[in-house]
Amino acid sequence: MLQMTAMKPLASRAFAPADGTGLAAFLNWALCWILLPNLPFLPITIMGGPMRAPEIWLCAAVGFVASWFGYWVRLSAFFGLLAYLTLVFIASMFNMHVSMILSVIALVLDLRPAASPEYMIGGGLLIFVLAIAARQLRRPNHLRGLQWMAAAAALTYTLATADYVRARDGSTAYNRVAPADAPFTSATQQTGFLKLADGKRHVMIVVVEAMGLPTEPALRTRLDAIWTRPELAERFEISQGSTTFYNSTTKGEIRELCQRWGDYPEIAVPDPDCLPAALARRGYATHAYHGFSPKFFDRDRWYPLIGFERMSFRDTLEAEGAGHCPNVFPGACDRNIPRLIGRDLAAAKRPQFVYWLTLNSHLPVVANAELRTENCRQLGAVLDSDYPPVCRLFAIWDDTAAALAAMANRPDFPPTDILIVGDHMPPFTQQKSRMMFDSTKVPWVLLRYRAPERPAE
Repeated sequence: MLQMTAMKPLASRAFAPADGTGLAAFLNWALCWILLPNLPFLPITIMGGPMRAPEIWLCAAVGFVASWFGYWVRLSAFFGLLAYLTLVFIASMFNMHVSMILSVIALVLDLRPAASPEYMIGGGLLIFVLAIAARQLRRPNHLRGLQWMAAAAALTYTLATADYVRARDGSTAYNRVAPADAPFTSATQQTGFLKLADGKRHVMIVVVEAMGLPTEPALRTRLDAIWTRPELAERFEISQGSTTFYNSTTKGEIRELCQRWGDYPEIAVPDPDCLPAALARRGYATHAYHGFSPKFFDRDRWYPLIGFERMSFRDTLEAEGAGHCPNVFPGACDRNIPRLIGRDLAAAKRPQFVYWLTLNSHLPVVANAELRTENCRQLGAVLDSDYPPVCRLFAIWDDTAAALAAMANRPDFPPTDILIVGDHMPPFTQQKSRMMFDSTKVPWVLLRYRAPERPAE
């Protein structure tokens, strides 16, 4: 009898009464720590975004601990959690590590997120969530009793499992990291790019931002047509292929320029094995072009370390006559840069290695007159109407190819071999659009120069 009496206080402490107070606290906990921190990402999640099951569990864990503290601790924990979730989400979308996002966060003023309706909606949701959380976190939300803790665990498990099931089929399209034993391959390796540099002609690499390998037949046909257009076929022998990619743009640059899986933070001292350095030793002048800020991903630091003697970024290119193209990543218009490259090649006194990293196809590509994407008509009636972001991306690539063709058909264009390769698949927010491209490979196109045929006399 005494034992049963002793157990009642223990049970009463473990299980809070199933009254309205406990239920209200549980519901407010679920609102503050499960629904609100995940709400800003829900629209893209519905469209098939990256897996977020670990983040859902993290929200529950932070909420369980923070809910036992005072309001300002709860509010600070919520703000910190939401900031972390946002960074992780952006990193997942763009196949990057969170540390990469943090490394460029000081350059956020170079971006124009207001140019994109997607970013504006996302920003509005973040502000809305913070405002609601600031109010709701004042109310009791700590879990009183084991039954409410079990309910919180069950809710978290259910939502995390549902998210896992939703996202597992498309998981290879996000967070691609090179395994330690991944065999290396690249377009420069497959094409024997170094062998093309015989000292008698110039060589050029164009890394095209977000140029993925289409898996949808109509898109593949359209991409082939862009790079095999008659204006290019007149001057070049054209071959095509594909290569494996991992992660984001800078990893694609290291893949093609330094022949390894890696990233730019690893480059702290001059690297003689990278292509620019190797070609410089052969007597080639080395020149890198990019239409954005030189500070973005420290390109002004590590480009010289891998062998580039000259670099032309946004301000220089625009000062030399390239137009300015507005976008989330505003900078020099890609369609104007080949004209400047062609001018430099024509004036060169010794063999040149030119590297050009394009910019305007960085997602999201907005509908804009300066970008020539406001009335996209690239893919055919159905694809144009159902997938306008894909159409706008192809429009940018088409402009880039047309500009290269115009460069190559200049009367003073010297013999130059050009390798064109994608850096990574296009990171569309809508999974249907994202999965229209191979999640492991990017295409390459090799243009081998041949002299134009002279008309018979």
